[in-house]
Amino acid sequence: MGAVYRAQDTQFGDRAVAIKEMSQSGLSPDEIAEATAAFKQEALLLANLMHPNLPRIYDHFSEEGQWYLVMDFIEGESLEQYLLRWQREHPNGPPGLPIAEVLDIGIQLSSVLGYLHSRQPPIIFRDLKPSNVMRTAEGHLYLIDFGIARHFKPGQVRDTRAFASWGYAAPEQYGKAQTTPRSDVYSLGATLHHLLTGQNPTQSPFRFTAMHSYTQPLEYELEKLIMLMVSLDEQQRPASMMAIKQELQRIAALQTSSQLVNQSQTLPSLTTATPEVSAASSVMPAGADASVTPPAEESASTPSPGASSITPRLEMSSSTPMPGRRLYTYSGHSERVFALAWSPDGRRVVSGGYDHTLQVWDATTGREIFAYRGHQEPVRTAAWSPDGTYIASGSNDHSAHVWEAASGRRVTTFRGHQDSVISLSWSPDGRLIVSASLSKQAIVWEALTGKRVATLRGHTSLVSAVAWSPDGTRIASASLDKTVRIYDISSWEAIFVYQGHSDSVTTLVWSPDSTRIASAGEDKTVQVWDATNGHHILTYTNHSDEVTALAWSPDGSRIASASEDKTVQVWDASSGDHLLTYSEHPEDVNVVAWSPDSTRLASAGDDGQIHVWQVT
Repeated sequence: MGAVYRAQDTQFGDRAVAIKEMSQSGLSPDEIAEATAAFKQEALLLANLMHPNLPRIYDHFSEEGQWYLVMDFIEGESLEQYLLRWQREHPNGPPGLPIAEVLDIGIQLSSVLGYLHSRQPPIIFRDLKPSNVMRTAEGHLYLIDFGIARHFKPGQVRDTRAFASWGYAAPEQYGKAQTTPRSDVYSLGATLHHLLTGQNPTQSPFRFTAMHSYTQPLEYELEKLIMLMVSLDEQQRPASMMAIKQELQRIAALQTSSQLVNQSQTLPSLTTATPEVSAASSVMPAGADASVTPPAEESASTPSPGASSITPRLEMSSSTPMPGRRLYTYSGHSERVFALAWSPDGRRVVSGGYDHTLQVWDATTGREIFAYRGHQEPVRTAAWSPDGTYIASGSNDHSAHVWEAASGRRVTTFRGHQDSVISLSWSPDGRLIVSASLSKQAIVWEALTGKRVATLRGHTSLVSAVAWSPDGTRIASASLDKTVRIYDISSWEAIFVYQGHSDSVTTLVWSPDSTRIASAGEDKTVQVWDATNGHHILTYTNHSDEVTALAWSPDGSRIASASEDKTVQVWDASSGDHLLTYSEHPEDVNVVAWSPDSTRLASAGDDGQIHVWQVT
């Protein structure tokens, strides 16, 4: 591979992009053909993928026999460079990274690899190693170099051609068998072992030595998982990246609780339940976050032997919490909460409400990261940009703001509305935003400039909700006129109107594959219908009061509906069968949001408390 250049995209706000060159220097004709094919494969693979830990591709072209790929410019360094720098700066410390960093790296990488493996057909990365992972200054990771990634072919005995990075590649990548998702499991294990211990696997392939001496008990927990991942027998490795991610999250949560509760206890094995962290008084330790509390019924339980009498920030239950079990409550807001959204990578949550603030907090620990105070009136809506870089928010002050998710620095203020901005949605490419206020129209505008692009008209009463389709081709708007209108973005004209509701429609959501829409409102029903023609599919009727919010699970299987009946109900998106009712909120529930991995829900309402709870 040749050089990588930093350039400016003059067609889109002079944003920084990377131009990756395929060098042909010193290659034979056969090697040039092979390198060109790999280069084009990388372009085609990335063009159809969208994940927070993957760079976006914008274009590819050839010039004077050279091939170029235009993609996101990532400001940072590789994990390989980061580890070496860490070792230089800490010559007297452990040779590996701190366990908290290794856990975070593992969670991010298992998330993006799990996404690749969930494609149809699955994409096997095949070349995971520290040099192929970029890290920004904030710790966000990007998987790079898809030159040897391939689609998994069920029934195929072996790969057409063997590719392997010595030390990080699974045994089956050396031509003995077809690579599978578990080949990437091995490579992730080898990478995490390198980062945790400082031992480079290229020095002794297939041999991963135990640490033997542990500076903290959780290193033993993580090492046990890693040793399973690097089993030579792929059937002995964890079955999926989702299972690995959940185990890493469990260990990370244990670390959080062990930092907050000064106790010494024997850690369980990977297959046993984790003892609950309990508390007997309201004394807060220095530096603890009083905005996060365990469920009320757990806070009065008796401390385990040796536990100090403090209130933990995060209530821990077991390694596999029961569905419907509250994990913790975020109490940072002083008034009603109406805005709630998980970051695309699942690491943070943004919430907003009638206290005029938006608060960004850690999704695992509930720790507040910072508060955005740019609005002068109650906050009604918020959404992350698809790449997690920005947050857009709307308020009763008639404005919509776009601001940096990492710093809170405001980028854009849109003042095209004449009333409260109550709903907004990003286009999947992150360029545009559609927003609605207390009027009969919605407005589409450029996210980074605030320039108005289009006005969506046709409703005869106030527009209550808007949502951009995940495939980027359409916008749906709900209204108090009892209808939902679908607009084609090529013309900004309505292509049909859904009229199945008997009362005002106040909320809607697209299915992840853009084929269906669920809509709900004051008639107490949720209706699921075909997004291409409006054909009614099913009606969910279990709520006893107005349905206020909807969320479709990212895996497409379930819908969560919130209501003024003080419940959140989870049900099957295909059959309408009721699966779970969460009834811990004491007042109306205004908003609900799924975690990106479809395992947890966050919900909030008039009491200002945000509950994070387990679904699967």
